[in-house]
Amino acid sequence: MNVLVLGGDGFIGSHFVEYALSRGCQLSVFGRFSCGATRNLEHLHNSIKLISGEFANRDDVAKAVKGQDIVYHFISTTSPASSWNDPFIEIDENIRRSVQFFKIASEHGVQKIAYVSSGGTVYGRHEGVTDENVLERPFTPYGIGKITIEHFLNYYREHGQLEADIYRVGNAYGPRQPMHRPQGVIAHWMNSILHEQDVLVYGDSKTLRDYIFVDDVAELIGQSLESLSDSGTYNVGSGQGIAVTELLAIFKRVIKHRFSVRMLPRRDFDNVSTILDCKRILTKCPGFKFSNFEEKLAETWQYVRNTKTIFS
Repeated sequence: MNVLVLGGDGFIGSHFVEYALSRGCQLSVFGRFSCGATRNLEHLHNSIKLISGEFANRDDVAKAVKGQDIVYHFISTTSPASSWNDPFIEIDENIRRSVQFFKIASEHGVQKIAYVSSGGTVYGRHEGVTDENVLERPFTPYGIGKITIEHFLNYYREHGQLEADIYRVGNAYGPRQPMHRPQGVIAHWMNSILHEQDVLVYGDSKTLRDYIFVDDVAELIGQSLESLSDSGTYNVGSGQGIAVTELLAIFKRVIKHRFSVRMLPRRDFDNVSTILDCKRILTKCPGFKFSNFEEKLAETWQYVRNTKTIFS
């Protein structure tokens, strides 16, 4: 199977590339590669094909999708914080470019697209555990952009006969996560601890998030490789909510390094609670077992300490 990964040099994308290679796929990775250099894929140079280009450039995308059976779409240039005061960036950089890509893919015979969406933002302010049948009510430009891209992908399923899997991923964490961005609280806290800065805790015991280890995400979204002739929308999380105060207590147990904490109110773009019902994806992956949270948190901290790398 020929697999193209858009944004495969990023956090989740690079872990998925490793997983797909373990399944025997022929992997091409599209992104901005200056002189062939990668951020997270140097150890795989002899196993993958790198395709350098701009996602906004129609010709670059068309060349990349030629001959591909399935394309995984990880590219996103924003976060909930970065587009909160500039909603047009979602339209110009994410929605428009993704729709252009869907059109190109349908014209060039791609059989299936797997799109990585956001389980933390597309549902909006829902309480309790949320499954895929809940009415989506995103209130941030980021979440609105994600659900809009999902709808356009559904349009191309009907108009362009293009199969599509949509993955609404929760709060992924693990090695290689960008550490300086406001998105990804675990990486952000670890960055603060590493640089002896205050750990900023937004929210309280009612602020719940669904954390999932990045390798678990890669394996679950890899179910699209099993069939190119069907489509579905899937939550990808652990199904468990961890309060931000509980997360802080776990950090203090796992990270044997003193750090200071500053408690702050939730920000305007923060959901109160995000817990994903993942029964649908788990039926596609019989025998799957989630990683132990505290063990993987400790593993991630060890990686951060060893690399001391601030990812851009």
